[in-house]
Amino acid sequence: MKWYQKIVVGISGLMILSSLSYAEHIWVGLYAKGTKMTAQSLVSREYLGDMSDAIETEWRKGFFLVDLEHGRRTWMGVFAKGTGYTAQSYLHSSNWSKFAKSAEKKKAQGYDLIDLEYGDAEWVGIFAKGTGFKDQVIVADREWKVFRQTIKSYWKKGYALTEVEAGGGHWVGLFAKNTEYKDQSYVSLDDWSAMRRLIRDRWDDGYQVTKLEYGEGRWFALFDKNIRWSEEAYSSTYGWERFRLTLKKYWKKDFDIIGIASGWND
Repeated sequence: MKWYQKIVVGISGLMILSSLSYAEHIWVGLYAKGTKMTAQSLVSREYLGDMSDAIETEWRKGFFLVDLEHGRRTWMGVFAKGTGYTAQSYLHSSNWSKFAKSAEKKKAQGYDLIDLEYGDAEWVGIFAKGTGFKDQVIVADREWKVFRQTIKSYWKKGYALTEVEAGGGHWVGLFAKNTEYKDQSYVSLDDWSAMRRLIRDRWDDGYQVTKLEYGEGRWFALFDKNIRWSEEAYSSTYGWERFRLTLKKYWKKDFDIIGIASGWND
């Protein structure tokens, strides 16, 4: 496990690291400078039960889980201090309906669902208090074209899209009000190379990437024009061990990890 104390540096720029040449599974990291986080740690485990134990260990150290990802028989959690969260909880279920009902109970206890991951046929939800969200809504659709209309509908109602996860035949969106998002847009493609080009185009248009996800054969990138970080970058890497080395390089350059995705370079 790696953890560090962040040094704030106010430099703007764009960095891209890529090692792609043919179709294969890849790990994608999303990084930023100028976040509110003060320290981070990274934990990986093969099995969800072992990851659950690791989450509780990090909680005892004062870290909160900010991103959970599964890919190629690996569960990976990114933890941080300085998140503003006051409490955290998680739950998992192989049945979406049961998961959704349990999530509503968590919301009734004052928690918001901040991260959702599907892996090993399990839905895993990470909840937190202290998000500042209001009126959070969880929506699941069976078809991508229906989910696109769902996003459009909630944007019109004044909601922001805070999380997307696809798996088990579902597209799931987390929507909330009173977030930091101001002007959102998204792109979803089945080709990673095309997604990389579109990310560069959106950067040129003044957007930042707030979420990168992969599921049901598609890459999904969520953007926002409310500039939150002084610098943003991403990496795309073959192999878990090489990806760990890449993450450490960005830490040494004073970037925080703000998201991890696992998918295919088609």
